[in-house]
Amino acid sequence: MNVVGYANRLSVQPGETIRFMVSCKSPSYRADIVRLIHGDTHPEGPGFKEEEIRTTVSREYPGYEQSIRSGSYVIVPHTPTLNVNGDLTLQAWIYPTTVGIGTQGIITKCSGHNGSGYGLYLDVEGSLSLQLGDTDGNTDKLQTGTPMENNRWYFVAAVFDSTNQRVILYQKPVVHWPKDITNTIIEQPTPISNISPTLEPFVIGAYSNRNTSESSLICGHFNGKIEGPKIFNAALSPSEIKGLMDGKDPNEISSDLIGSWDFSRDFSTELVTDISRYRLHGTAVNMPARAMTGHNWKGTDVNYNNAPGQYGAIYFHDDDLDDAKWQVGFEFIVPEHTKSGVYAARLRTDNWEEDANEDHIPFFVRPRRGTTTSPIVFLAPTASYLAYANSHTWSNPHTRARLSKLMGVEAAEYPVRPQDKYVVDNRLHSMYDRHTDNSGVGYSSYLRPIMNMRPKAVSQTLNLGKGAAHQLSADLHLTDWLEAKGYEFDIITDEDLHFEGADILEPYKVVLTGSHPEYWSAQMLDGLEDYMSQGGRLMYLGGNGFYWVTSYAPGRPHVVEIRRWRGTEVWEADPGEFYHSTSGELGGLWRFRGRAPQKLTGVGFSAQGFDSSLPYHRQPGSEDDRAHFIFEGIDKDEVIGDFGLVMGGAGGFEVDRADISLGTPPHALILATTTGFSDVYQHVIEEVLMSDSMQGGSTNPLVKGDMVYFEGPNNGGVFSVGSIAWCGSLSENDYMNNVSRITENVLRKFASE
Repeated sequence: MNVVGYANRLSVQPGETIRFMVSCKSPSYRADIVRLIHGDTHPEGPGFKEEEIRTTVSREYPGYEQSIRSGSYVIVPHTPTLNVNGDLTLQAWIYPTTVGIGTQGIITKCSGHNGSGYGLYLDVEGSLSLQLGDTDGNTDKLQTGTPMENNRWYFVAAVFDSTNQRVILYQKPVVHWPKDITNTIIEQPTPISNISPTLEPFVIGAYSNRNTSESSLICGHFNGKIEGPKIFNAALSPSEIKGLMDGKDPNEISSDLIGSWDFSRDFSTELVTDISRYRLHGTAVNMPARAMTGHNWKGTDVNYNNAPGQYGAIYFHDDDLDDAKWQVGFEFIVPEHTKSGVYAARLRTDNWEEDANEDHIPFFVRPRRGTTTSPIVFLAPTASYLAYANSHTWSNPHTRARLSKLMGVEAAEYPVRPQDKYVVDNRLHSMYDRHTDNSGVGYSSYLRPIMNMRPKAVSQTLNLGKGAAHQLSADLHLTDWLEAKGYEFDIITDEDLHFEGADILEPYKVVLTGSHPEYWSAQMLDGLEDYMSQGGRLMYLGGNGFYWVTSYAPGRPHVVEIRRWRGTEVWEADPGEFYHSTSGELGGLWRFRGRAPQKLTGVGFSAQGFDSSLPYHRQPGSEDDRAHFIFEGIDKDEVIGDFGLVMGGAGGFEVDRADISLGTPPHALILATTTGFSDVYQHVIEEVLMSDSMQGGSTNPLVKGDMVYFEGPNNGGVFSVGSIAWCGSLSENDYMNNVSRITENVLRKFASE
C-alpha cells in the first residue's frame, strides 16, 4: 500500500471531530470525504458507488511513511532506583512458547542487547541468559547453555555477586522429570564488577534499544507467559532463592527488594502493580493477555475472580497491537446537518486507479444525541467488523489447502491484492488469526489500519476461493437498497448501543441489523431486549448473529475481547482462561449463558459453508394470515432468492434455524427455508456431541436456514432471514425481485404506526 490509514473513532456526530492517521510513501496524497453507498464491485451488481462531499479537508497533504510496531510488553519509566550499581538478583516465572526464534527480553534495563545496564533474556538458542554492562563500556553475557522447552513453566533467576564477580543462573522447570536436561543451575565468573547506569526504561517482556536517533525503540519481544518478575539490590543466597521458588513473600525474603510486580491485580486495566515499598508501577503496552493461568494454577478454580492468586501471568506476543500510535495526517469536523450514513476519508496518490494507491477509511455519522431523522435505523455491527479486522486465515497454507480440498477446487494464491499483502507483511491480526506461537488472538482494536473494513473488500474463503463481499462491504448492500428505494434512515453503531443502552434505540420504530452481527456484548443485548420489550421492531437481515460473548476494555473503547470455547471456531482458549480480562465475565457463546439467539430473533446459527448460496422455499407458516403482509406480491410457489452477489443465492454462507428448545417463541411462524446444501456446509460444532461423519448438508437436516416472523410485546415484532447472503440479493434486476419485495413489505409495516 502506497497510502493507508485509520481513524481515531468509528462513530461521530455532527459538530464532532474525527482524526485520520495516514502513512504515505509518496511525497503527497489527496484526501476527500465521501459517502459510501454501494461497496461491492461484483460484475453482476450495481457496482461501486460513492458520493464525494465538498469539505474543508478536501486537498493535498504532505506524505510520510509510518510503521507498524507490534509486540506487547510492560514498561516502567526510568527511575534511579532501578539503576543497580552492585549486587543484583533478577527472578521470574516464565512459560516460553517460541524457543529459538531469536533473543527475547524477560526483565531488562539496558541500552540495546549489547549495551550498558542489565537484562535477563531468553537467548537465541533458547537458554536463560544474563547480560551485564559496566561503567567502562564492557559487557558480559552468561548463559545456562541449555535450551528450554516450549509450553512449559520455568523458575528463572540470575544472581550477580559484584564483590566476588560471580554469577549464578537458575533455570528450573516447575514440573521436574528424571534426566531433565533443562533443569540447570550454572555458576560462572564474570569480569564485570559494577553495572553502569542507564536512562532506558525498565521493560518486562522485551528490551529497549537506542540504536537510532529516536527515543527508545522496544524490541526483542517475548512470546509466552511471564509471572511475578522481581528485582533485588542484593545477591540472594541459595536459601533465599529457594524461598522465592516456594512462594514466600519477597518483602520478607530481603529488605533489598526494589520491585515486585504482581500481575494478578488490576486485570482489566493497563496498570501493572508493584507491591514493593517503592511502588514502581508499570503500564502494559499493546494489550498482552491478562487474567492468564500462572505456574501455580491447580485447576480447582476456572474463574480468576475466585482465585486471582492463581492467575498471576501475563501472556505476551511479539505481534500484539493495541494502538499503532501514528501521527495525525488531518482532522475533520463533521458539519452540522450532515446526513446520517456511512462515510469514508478517501486517500489517493498518483495513479490512484491502482489498488495500492487508494484507501478508504470508513466512519459512521450518527444523528446528534437525542435527535432522529427517520423511524428507521441501521445498526452497524462494528464489534463484528473488529473481530474480522484484517482476517487472513487464507494465508495459512494448511488452512487454504484444507478449505480448497473441502470445496473441491485448487487452492487460490494468497495474498495477491496489495491490501492483503499489507496485512500479512505487517502481521495485522483479526480474532480469526493466530499469533506467532500459534495461540489465538483474543483482542482487536480499531486504532490501526483495517484493510478489510473497506468498500470493495472481499473474503477470499467464499465462492470457491474467488471471494465475495463480507462485513462492511456486504452491509453496504443494505444501505444501497434503502437509498435506491427512497427510504430515509439513520445509522448508529453497536458501540453506541453498548455505551448508551436502549435509550439510543427508543425513538425508532424499526432496527435493521447488518448481514453478520456476530459479536455482541451484554450491554448491547440488554439494550436491544429493552427496546423490543417496549414495542420495538427488529429486522434481523443476516446470519450467525448474537453469537460470541464480546466485551470492551474499560477506558479503551477501541479494544474488544473474546475468549473462544466450545463454539464453531478457529482456535480455543486454554483451560482456565475462558473469562474475559476486560470485564470479568465468562466468554464463549451466548447460548451457554442462557441467551441463545433464538430467544431474541427466533433463529440461531445452524450451519456454514463456502461454496454456494441457495434460494428459499415457502413453508406452511407463510400461509398464515399473520404473515400475509410479508408475501404481498409473491406467488405461493415462487422460489425466493435464486440469485445474489454472495455466492449466487439469498440463503448461504452461514445460516440460522428456528428451534423451540433453544428459545424460538412458540407463536413464531417459519415462513421459508433454505436447504439442500452440499457437504461443504457443515452443522455447527457446538451441537455435535459425537463424531459420526454425518454433519454435511447432504445428510444432516439441521443444515438449513429459516425465515421467521413473530409478534413481540406492545405491538412489536421480529422478522429474521437467517442468512448472511440475504442482503446480497436485494439489488438483482434493478432492485425489482422477490427478496427486495419481501424486505420492503416488512420494512413498510414495521416502520408504520
